Amino acid sequence: MTMMVQDIERQLPPAFFDWVPALYQQLPYQPEESPEKVHALLALQHGQTRMRMFLLPGKARLLGMVRPGSKTALFGFWEGENDLESHAQLFVAFEQWALEQGCEQVEGPKNFNTFHAYRLRTSEPSWQQFNREPVNPPYYPVLLQALGFEVLHHFESRKISTSVVPEVYGSKQQLVDSVKDLPFAFIPLNAQSWQTHAAAIYELVGEIFGQNPGYQAISRAEFELLYNAEYAAMLCRHSSVLLAERSSGRLVAISLCHPNYSPLKLSEPAVFEKHYPLLKHRTLLAKTQGVHPHYRQQGLMNYLGAYGMLSFRQFYDDIIFCLMRHDNPSLRFTDPFPYERAAYAVYGKGLG
Repeated sequence: MTMMVQDIERQLPPAFFDWVPALYQQLPYQPEESPEKVHALLALQHGQTRMRMFLLPGKARLLGMVRPGSKTALFGFWEGENDLESHAQLFVAFEQWALEQGCEQVEGPKNFNTFHAYRLRTSEPSWQQFNREPVNPPYYPVLLQALGFEVLHHFESRKISTSVVPEVYGSKQQLVDSVKDLPFAFIPLNAQSWQTHAAAIYELVGEIFGQNPGYQAISRAEFELLYNAEYAAMLCRHSSVLLAERSSGRLVAISLCHPNYSPLKLSEPAVFEKHYPLLKHRTLLAKTQGVHPHYRQQGLMNYLGAYGMLSFRQFYDDIIFCLMRHDNPSLRFTDPFPYERAAYAVYGKGLG
């Protein structure tokens, strides 16, 4: 079969997308990919990232990505049939291109950076899928290992029943009383409050996570492809919150949580007030929590956790702590409890 190799600017051909849904027809999960959103991302990356498509139509595909000056080429948007020969052909061409760009290693799957889809899921959890979780056919890790890739970073999600989590505060009033003398205010998140604080949220996320391994700063326009008022409309009203310094109004901490809407198989954007009541089994997804570096060591993560705990015991059947690096201190919270674990990985390989 003839491989299609093409430098990409803003658009990928329809043949890159149209056969992929068939890979998932017999699987209980589906990737959250639309050509429109992919092309919006490519347009923002144009001029910042060199991109080359490698495609065996109907068999295998990937997009190679290199930022100027980088020694690492990324592969992303990788999909394909369980056929080692096809993927070997694909990756040989990609790795040769990466060498020509002056790269010394390749890494992935990663769609440009850690804000967008990246990682493979390497185990099959009972929950099947949650929103923005990496999902893939189970043979993908086997193919990468056969092609000489090794795991660079491990990640995991842990699900625990809310019934096994002890009460920390008896009521929200006790929490309010416990923090009333703190110089910080709680701002519940919804579409309106998100829009009010959008610029400050963008800055806060960069300040909190900027030192994380593999983090790459992105423009506000790229950030808002994923995190915007539509995203905020699906957040849990009881557990998603900003902390602001009372004296200055400066945002100092954030917690983003929302129900797992995937079982509803929605054809429209999720809205908490509309779709939470439709859930028969209510799973809270703890997605993002963090404190500005200048305000750490003040117990603010404990207050974020307590704020969320009060809510998930009342409104949810279980909770998934999502997509944490294996060395993330936040994992310690779930260590004492029985939990179900799902594993993920990013892979790499040296060149030359």
